[in-house]
Amino acid sequence: MDEEIYICPACGYTDGTSIVPEHCPQCLSSYHEVDEDDNACGGIFEPISIWIEETKRGRHKHIIQRCEFCGALQTSEITGYDNPVKLLSVAAKPIGNPPFPVERMEELTMLMGGQGSTEGYYEE
Repeated sequence: MDEEIYICPACGYTDGTSIVPEHCPQCLSSYHEVDEDDNACGGIFEPISIWIEETKRGRHKHIIQRCEFCGALQTSEITGYDNPVKLLSVAAKPIGNPPFPVERMEELTMLMGGQGSTEGYYEE
């Protein structure tokens, strides 16, 4: 009996084995089979961020993924086989493309009750 070769449903990557990884090592995505209510979903979990968890046993690095279809969130542990360029791209995305207008950062900080000014940052 022939075993099915794993092919990533998001990018088409394959390593030629039948081993199904927790997420694709190339695009860091995974297939969302069923939601928490056991309903079929069929969406793709896309990587949206990186999370480093500090525990007594050490530091654990995870990919935070969101289903593009239903919006469910999950984490998937980073492995040594994961594409380092893609990992850096996902980790740097919030810095390069923040979810708020950078030019209004001072106003948003004040609205949230924070302190601080973006003026004179480089002045003494």
